[in-house]
Amino acid sequence: MNNIKNLLKNIDKLDLKIMKKGLKFCFAISILAAILLIYYLTFNNLFLYNLGLALFKASTYFGIEFIVCGIVVDSIKKGIA
Repeated sequence: MNNIKNLLKNIDKLDLKIMKKGLKFCFAISILAAILLIYYLTFNNLFLYNLGLALFKASTYFGIEFIVCGIVVDSIKKGIA
C-alpha cells in the first residue's frame, strides 16, 4: 500500500494534470449516465436504460484507463530519463 502511495505522490505534474482532467471528464459522463437511469425509472423507456448503462460502463472503464495509463506513462518517462 505504501508503494502505491509513493508512486502516486511522485507522478510528474503534467501526467497528474492529464489524469485529473480525464477523471473529471469521466465523472461528468458518469453523472449524465446516472441522470439517464433516473429518467428510465420515471418513463420506463428501455432505450434510456441501455444508454445509461452503456455510458456508465464506458465512463468507469475510461476512468480506470486514465489512472493506469498515467502511472505507466510516468514510469516509462522515469525509466528513460
